[in-house]
Amino acid sequence: MKFRKFKQHKLWRDNAVNFIEQRGSKVTWTRLNDEEFSEQIKLKLMEEAEEVCAAKDKLELIEELADVLEVIDSFCEVNKFTLQDVMDKQKQKHQERGGFEGRKFVSVAEHPEGGYGEKYCLAAPEKYPEIID
Repeated sequence: MKFRKFKQHKLWRDNAVNFIEQRGSKVTWTRLNDEEFSEQIKLKLMEEAEEVCAAKDKLELIEELADVLEVIDSFCEVNKFTLQDVMDKQKQKHQERGGFEGRKFVSVAEHPEGGYGEKYCLAAPEKYPEIID
């Protein structure tokens, strides 16, 4: 039997490896240590987030959000905290800062020199480029 090889170089779900091998495929994989896993789970989160954004209907969106939650569970496990810890922090931040119910899209923010807002934006110039008139 002739095989064609395809580069994967990404984290797979545990049962996906078994599933594909049971159908005659060959999969080469290694078990990652905590540091490697932590890096790969970050990449998986970005992949899944992109798939959420690309979802074309409600069912697909639910599927992709479920994948994001699975990745978040793995983040919690490798970093030795619980999903409840994350949910507690989410609730705290929501109480302090609010949520997104108001749908407030900010196009420009002007901050006084030396103030918190200026420092915050200057710390991440790729996210918050300064507008010079």
